Amino acid sequence: MPVLVKLKKTREAKGLSQNELARKTGYSLQNIQKIEQGRAASITFDALGRFCEVLECQPGDILEWQPDNVDDKTRNSSDEIVLSTASEQVTRKSDVPKSTKSQAHMVVIDNRGAA
Repeated sequence: MPVLVKLKKTREAKGLSQNELARKTGYSLQNIQKIEQGRAASITFDALGRFCEVLECQPGDILEWQPDNVDDKTRNSSDEIVLSTASEQVTRKSDVPKSTKSQAHMVVIDNRGAA
């Protein structure tokens, strides 16, 4: 379940340079560049909030979810950086067959009808 980061596209649409965005958000120019180039491992809600405030946009203008079946050419344009979710990264790293994994089960007991 990849998430596209469209910070560069949104910033350019608002007519701001990376330097201006860095100054107005309080983040370093290097941090802005890392995010736009896909070298940042994650983006916090605080950062997303600051970007939305300065760019006068909604989180959906910066982040976009793409289903797994979308063509890789579409997902990897220069303006859209693909982030994967933590669960997707764990799944990729896991080569253990399902039969050897321990599975957690949850049992719900409903005593509302008992006398």
